[in-house]
Amino acid sequence: MAITGRDVFLGRVRDALGRSPGAPELDGATHIGLAVEDVRRSADDVRREMSESGDALLDAITESAAMAGWKVRRVASPEDAADVVAEICSEAGATNVLRSDQGVFASIPVDAALESKGISPGVATVGGAGDDIPTLKQAAFDADVGITGVDYAIAETGTVVLHPRKGLSRLVSLAPGRHIAILNWGDVLPSLDELFTLERADFNDDAIHGSMNLISGPSRTGDIAAKIVEGIHGPFEVHLVIVG
Repeated sequence: MAITGRDVFLGRVRDALGRSPGAPELDGATHIGLAVEDVRRSADDVRREMSESGDALLDAITESAAMAGWKVRRVASPEDAADVVAEICSEAGATNVLRSDQGVFASIPVDAALESKGISPGVATVGGAGDDIPTLKQAAFDADVGITGVDYAIAETGTVVLHPRKGLSRLVSLAPGRHIAILNWGDVLPSLDELFTLERADFNDDAIHGSMNLISGPSRTGDIAAKIVEGIHGPFEVHLVIVG
């Protein structure tokens, strides 16, 4: 059997996590039909691995996200993350910046950092059913940059996972030409298998949100004269700011 680039990358992730090549994987994609308690135990195993292997998983997502087309910056502290976000916006000449209303911004002082650059960010507090979607839609499409936190990231694919909900509209990550995502230590999963395990557990516990967005780099298409064009149905530039 030929060795592919994916095999090589997954081998590096496996080595970083201390797994042997023949070791069984966590129960991810095989949870369909399992009892609720079995799924919950599998989800607990996933969360334990996210914590115990947090450093190795951050190293892996740093590499895979760059390969997927993210502009990656890794920083040591929340304050550094805020400064990087403000620097990206300033260098892009952004005057209209919109961020989500997620909890991550309580610890990462993005607003103050932006204001130090003369940028007054808007905050998209809506996103739930019945909210003023037309107003939010206009604000999102008018924005030069959209800033969000991250629910999870996938080390294998360089993917960011967002669950749209109150305070986190998908428009903030999709409508502006530039998207900045902020990723904290402990929020990285090895692969999609582990993500689906957590999603199944949340579904069983009635805690799952209605949908999720999987973002793997800038928007791109090859439908126009068979040539890759970026920014057709989403941001043409995406930044991942990793704290840890």
